[in-house]
Amino acid sequence: MTIRRALEPANYPFFDYRRFSFSLGVAAAGRIWLSGSTAVRFEPPDGMVVKGDLVAQAAVIFEKMTATLTAAKRSLADVVRMVRYVTPNALPDLPLLDVYERKILGDRVSAVTVPVKSLLRPEALIEIEAVVSDGESDGLDYLPSITAPDRAGAWAKVTRELDARGLDRTQVMKVTELATRSIFESPAPNGAIPSLYIEVPCLSHADAGVQIDITIAPRRLPVVFMSAEADPSKDGIVNQCRDLYARLGAELAQAGACLGSVVKTTEFVTPAALRDYRGTAELRREVFAPPYPAATGVVCDRLRETGALIAVEATALTEAG
Repeated sequence: MTIRRALEPANYPFFDYRRFSFSLGVAAAGRIWLSGSTAVRFEPPDGMVVKGDLVAQAAVIFEKMTATLTAAKRSLADVVRMVRYVTPNALPDLPLLDVYERKILGDRVSAVTVPVKSLLRPEALIEIEAVVSDGESDGLDYLPSITAPDRAGAWAKVTRELDARGLDRTQVMKVTELATRSIFESPAPNGAIPSLYIEVPCLSHADAGVQIDITIAPRRLPVVFMSAEADPSKDGIVNQCRDLYARLGAELAQAGACLGSVVKTTEFVTPAALRDYRGTAELRREVFAPPYPAATGVVCDRLRETGALIAVEATALTEAG
């Protein structure tokens, strides 16, 4: 099993990260998975605060990422993938953010923008997670975000993109499908690849109803991606989350991995889950052992099953790693 190492910077002036049930970043198998970060920081006497417009908040996030990466002797120059979770009221400022990011990262980073209903801290406008090269190439790659007015059109684009790269469905590692309410309940067209399906308030392309994001691997890798949606018959977010992770663990075992080899989770929670969501932190301490996986948590409009409060994407290493 590949060794997983939590990144623990000696100088991290934003808050005491060691008391949480996630790692700022996890290094393993030639990659670093960074947790989603907002601009939150501890400022006495106010406590945890988030300040500034979209660009100002992004600047704090990049400071956090830089501080975290120093623990691995890496920098923002090593970022290969970035996902920006942005609230609807901040979307008009995306062009300003794009200009700012190009100054820092150049044009080489594969970036995805995901509009979300809100972030776990209501005053936050953006949360950014990233994948960083740790000196090796593991073969993971990412299609550009596929957008279209409807699902049939989006999946037709996916097929063309795979064909153009000489790839087929067996080389698709992970699929996340985002849809607005008008498209959310439309059936998947023939040929669609199973994916986690999330309803979002809007998409950054004004004419889009669907956005599909795909991770690919042209060769076999010691990394697996699993996703699961909560069972609505379970009562409350903690019980739904406990059952969900049990099912994820069983699926990971079938793929040669386990919950103990998870390096990154992304949790999509619904507004109804927010009141008791903090209770899932203790559950993570039960499910995972240190080094805890990197983590991202965002609020979506809803999930496919009515009453489901949470869905999780997990990235794990296999025994072959």
